[in-house]
Amino acid sequence: MAWRNGPEAALRLGSLLFLLTLAGGTVLAWTANAEGPLDEARRCLAEGNLEAAARLARKESALRPAEGESWRLLGAIALQQGRMPEAQRALERALRADGRDSEAATLLTVLWRREGRFSDAADLLRRLGDEAEAEQLAGFRGAPPFRQTGPDEVRLDWVGSGPRPVVRILVARRRSANFLVDTGSSCVVLDRRLAEDIRLPTVGSAPLLGAGARKTTGTLGRLNSLQLGATEVQNIPVVVVDLHRPRTTSEPFEGILGSEFLRQFVVTLDYPNRRLSLGKAGRQGMAEGARRLGDRRIADVPLRLTPGGLVAVPMEVTSREKLLVFLDTGAAETALALSRRSATRLGLTIPSHGDRYTGVGGRYLVLPILLPEMRFAGFSAHNVLGVIAPFPARIENGEGVPLGGFLGSGFFRPFRVTIDFPRMRLRLTRCATSPAVQGGEG
Repeated sequence: MAWRNGPEAALRLGSLLFLLTLAGGTVLAWTANAEGPLDEARRCLAEGNLEAAARLARKESALRPAEGESWRLLGAIALQQGRMPEAQRALERALRADGRDSEAATLLTVLWRREGRFSDAADLLRRLGDEAEAEQLAGFRGAPPFRQTGPDEVRLDWVGSGPRPVVRILVARRRSANFLVDTGSSCVVLDRRLAEDIRLPTVGSAPLLGAGARKTTGTLGRLNSLQLGATEVQNIPVVVVDLHRPRTTSEPFEGILGSEFLRQFVVTLDYPNRRLSLGKAGRQGMAEGARRLGDRRIADVPLRLTPGGLVAVPMEVTSREKLLVFLDTGAAETALALSRRSATRLGLTIPSHGDRYTGVGGRYLVLPILLPEMRFAGFSAHNVLGVIAPFPARIENGEGVPLGGFLGSGFFRPFRVTIDFPRMRLRLTRCATSPAVQGGEG
């Protein structure tokens, strides 16, 4: 029995995507001057075969240890997999080989930011010319970012009646507000009016990519705390924008919890029961699934975290074509969105008419499509209604992973979704009362 989402729901894209545009330009260009082992490594990387890509890059680094390109590629692969010490060693070798390698330097700032080494990241960002982000991170002055106090796990019920995960949070110990849990956002975002209400100090502005591939500008700041139930998280870098969210919707929100915040936890989004669980890293894992490896309702896959903070996973579509996509829990009921390039490669008919939607940065056009089959994490669905949406080149080509689209909340509605950032794994558990999805191989 195939799972299918409704025709109206398929077009409610509603995603908000934020990527801080770091200095140094596009990360990891996908073109090369000549064919060679590193070109083959990049092709393997594009197909999701990180092991083969790393093997080829290591072979090249052994043959030409004084050249930095292979070290940079090794560093990028290790960074995507969360292997931080290995990534740092490789990126530092790349910079020793070529001190002007801005791509390696940019990746190193991403690594140090993820490690909480804000002072080191700020120094390097200044050398790259990104004064605003450098000032933001330097302003922490040694205070540990994302410091947590409270229980090992906190559970919050979703608010509103919409399909997306929205939870109630106490901001700066002053005011409660609704926040969207959005893996399609790289950072914590505050609406401008909320930032004004809590008198958030800001340090400068930075360019962002918003929904519909539009560029916009956000103001950078440091938030002293967010309290989620009994758990408090302190010292949080944030971006302030005008979210343009009408309060008349079923799920109004004034802030966004993006991947930089979420990766501090083991995150479970229980769609059927409309509940968010955040477990402290190292205290909670995937023990539930480990006890039931033979259960066809449970499947897990490795995940990758792009430099911009998108959670990337492999999936199969029509005729077993493989595609790398990112998870976008902020996309309302959309099951799947593809870039035009991916839709063309898959042989889908591109419609001539679509619908316009308003997102951060302006209005954009999406086109309805019907995908005969898709498979993800051992589960399959047929006749999936989705959309073709505009994707910026930064996502399609320059994130170190050639991403072809995203999976939205419409796909995950039958599942309890666990994103285990410490172990870099994604687990889907299909609930017994959920609509049927053909599944899983575990």
